[in-house]
Amino acid sequence: MATELSPNEWVYSNLTTYVITHHEKEPDEKIKFVQHSPASLIRDLKNSEGRDIWICGGAEIVRQLMQDDLIDRFYISIIPVVLGDGIRLFGRMEKKMELKLLETRSWNGITELRYERQTGI
Repeated sequence: MATELSPNEWVYSNLTTYVITHHEKEPDEKIKFVQHSPASLIRDLKNSEGRDIWICGGAEIVRQLMQDDLIDRFYISIIPVVLGDGIRLFGRMEKKMELKLLETRSWNGITELRYERQTGI
């Protein structure tokens, strides 16, 4: 579970991490492996004691959670690479979602956009 940015230590060591997988794996004190759907996992976590839920995942997991209105805030990092062709960021959505830009930050050539989901529009 190492990443290119931190190959020698788990970058979320101060948080409980849930990894959605199709394979059974032994949990660790801070890393739990689950076979739940992303939506049922987030619903369970929202109904339990704790703080904010931070989701790091691919577009398909995020799209599933967006469909069920389970994401309140988005942090989208733009790393400039010209591909010449591409795909939608979240795939095809059944419904439109309105977002409000809260903040932009730039560092090391990366731009992060922070959005909040608009409700009641």
